Amino acid sequence: MRRLLFVALFALSFAQAGQVTLREGESGQLGSRTIRVLRVDDLRCGPTENCVADVLAQVQVQDGSKISKVILSLYPRPPQTWPGIGVIKLTRDIVTFTTRPPGSSGSAQQVTLRRGETGRLGPRQITVQGWETMRCPPQALCVRPEWTYVYVRVVWGIKRTWLALEYPRVLAWPGLSLIDATTEDNPKLTFTDARP
Repeated sequence: MRRLLFVALFALSFAQAGQVTLREGESGQLGSRTIRVLRVDDLRCGPTENCVADVLAQVQVQDGSKISKVILSLYPRPPQTWPGIGVIKLTRDIVTFTTRPPGSSGSAQQVTLRRGETGRLGPRQITVQGWETMRCPPQALCVRPEWTYVYVRVVWGIKRTWLALEYPRVLAWPGLSLIDATTEDNPKLTFTDARP
């Protein structure tokens, strides 16, 4: 009986999710929201080129009297999974790491290190190799105006690896995602209000 109830609730959550497909300049309804696509940057390469790029859409979202602008991205690859370590604070000289995934609650371990320092975070020994800040070029659409890759060496038992941790992490826009884009010159973009 419990299993049947879970399956019914799971199916209901997808049944309530909506989708709308729009081109640049078009508007449509997605639940209680009016979505208007203001601008699209299609950075994808041709089938014979070796590059990784995104489709970025600047969207105006109106929900009642509240109007917001947001930039959504369609990634050509799955987003990075949580590697067990994240950056929660970065200043000019130090970086603070955590074991708590974004959006989760509960206790977490933290460690603050300078470039070149080594510390422990749970069972992992981490060494900060450095960091590199990237800025969105003028007139380009970017999900964030500025972000930093923090490079760390991780030792966990006999395992050794390198990570490039993004700070700040890209957070999903609540209740709105870009899930598909056609390959035409003026692509049709499909948006959904389904929760990931």
